[in-house]
Amino acid sequence: MMESSKAVGATTPHLKTTHRDLQDVDAIYLSHIHPDHYDGRFFDYPKDTPIFTLKSKYNFLARNLVSQGYINVVEIESGFPHTFREATLTVFAPFTSHVFHNSEIGNLIDSALVVEDINGTSAFNANDNTPDTDSCRILREKYGSFDLAMINYNAAGPYPSCFRNLSDQEKVNAHNFVLNRNIRHLIECCNILEPKAILPFAGAYVIGGKEYKKNKFLGTTTWDHCAQEIQKQSAHNALTLREGDTYDLLLGKSNKPYKPIDTDDQDKYISEVLSYLKYPYEFDEPIKERELCEKVDSAIKALRARVSKYNIKVRSKINIFTNTTCFAIHPGDPEFGVNLDFYLDERLLDRILDRRSHWNNAEIGCHIEIDREPNIYEIDAHTMIQFFHN
Repeated sequence: MMESSKAVGATTPHLKTTHRDLQDVDAIYLSHIHPDHYDGRFFDYPKDTPIFTLKSKYNFLARNLVSQGYINVVEIESGFPHTFREATLTVFAPFTSHVFHNSEIGNLIDSALVVEDINGTSAFNANDNTPDTDSCRILREKYGSFDLAMINYNAAGPYPSCFRNLSDQEKVNAHNFVLNRNIRHLIECCNILEPKAILPFAGAYVIGGKEYKKNKFLGTTTWDHCAQEIQKQSAHNALTLREGDTYDLLLGKSNKPYKPIDTDDQDKYISEVLSYLKYPYEFDEPIKERELCEKVDSAIKALRARVSKYNIKVRSKINIFTNTTCFAIHPGDPEFGVNLDFYLDERLLDRILDRRSHWNNAEIGCHIEIDREPNIYEIDAHTMIQFFHN
């Protein structure tokens, strides 16, 4: 599946399977509203298909599905089992605001899923809802040893690839640090969960279009590399699968020999094919500066109201720069002293202000450049700016 902010998933050539090949399903679980999990442009199923989501006060995903005409959206309370045919489904709200950084708000939208069947087989699908070690202890005590644990190992996002305040070497160092940290955490979680098999999961993507050169600095790697590190650093059984492969939980084996990812072929495909993609905003007509200023002023007022509603406290000073204008978005705390500057195409900013695009998707997709001085990460600042729209 191809998106405007993320290109084809980390396999080459592009995936042969489309959503049209996946119509005959009993039900769908949607973890959250990010477009690599739910892309409304391609999400097209019978409107009465049971769709399971987390019941949340923010409710972004469920409201979107209902607005698209889906009449069988089942919101499941976090931690409460839900029976569907021979399976028991338990959906979990974010385990922590953030695994690696202090945050008052942090993760607002993700969820995870535990599936059990009547024979006692179980699988844990963390999606982007990375558990902390305390959550893993609770899961282990509640479910015992999972037959399969699918846990995130990547850090999908703009760091370090989009940060102007970092040199290329600093970006490489940050890339390696983030990956090593995440893989170590995955192993720590599995030391507690002790699943029979681990599937390194979620967050692998590549950037196409004019931003394709940022791929070498992304905080991501292939599942092959992650599996190798798991085998090197632990005794866990790391599982790797490609498109069309299946894994039998009862037999503990795949249906075919695994074919490793050819990263040279992947890089070639990115540079020779994906780099020529155009993003939707690149086809937009330029917006007049006065009109953009009026929209920004309105969005700042809306942002302040939402910050008050959700009690978001941010200490960073935030500015947004387009090609011609600087917009002061949030004054911050002078004693904290962090300046967080965002740079983006005014056509993309216009789309974000009108809700035709979303800030978080644009940021993860590397469409927004960032300058952060000093280089102190305040995660709630990045959460707050997601509410900047009309």
